[in-house]
Amino acid sequence: MLIIMKFHSSKGQILVEYLLLMVIVVGIATLLTKSLIGRGDSNQGMVIKAWNGILKNISNDLPDCENQTDLSAPNCPVN
Repeated sequence: MLIIMKFHSSKGQILVEYLLLMVIVVGIATLLTKSLIGRGDSNQGMVIKAWNGILKNISNDLPDCENQTDLSAPNCPVN
């Protein structure tokens, strides 16, 4: 009878430990999601910042010129 009671109480402990681990994992996943891909105006995530930088570089669409040294403005001679 004592063995059965110990086994029954260990089932409850396993369940509590599992739920605790799930809460911790969900909390960590939420924090990572907000810090990596957050879309707020004041605190954008790292991935979103990098993606915005790539889009801005592509949208500049600067022509290839021999005299081009600065990528912020075109420096091509007009023929």
